[in-house]
Amino acid sequence: MTARPKATLADRLQAKIDARVETARSDPCPRCGADTLVARTPDRVAAVDVRADPTPLDLAAEILARLDGRLTWCLATSELTGDRIRWRDRWHIAGGRCTHTVIADHRCRPRPIQETLL
Repeated sequence: MTARPKATLADRLQAKIDARVETARSDPCPRCGADTLVARTPDRVAAVDVRADPTPLDLAAEILARLDGRLTWCLATSELTGDRIRWRDRWHIAGGRCTHTVIADHRCRPRPIQETLL
């Protein structure tokens, strides 16, 4: 039986950083101040930093969000890994078996006009 190589300090530190970045956390939008969820998708090939609205979407709201040009995401919850934002593609949506909470990309609301131009 061969012994498994011991993880170096750098390997353990990188694992902690990856876990922290991939866990969804609440963070206000730096532009508009709205509550958002922020995380990096756990995909190793094409990881994406996501800022999404925390409001869950039903099927009709998801369709409207996608027609508006926003991506939708699964908010997967696990006791071991915490909340994670996962890719939601057309095959995942079409399956109809997904039990995760569906959320959409954050889009800042338009600001009211502060001053009247003369």
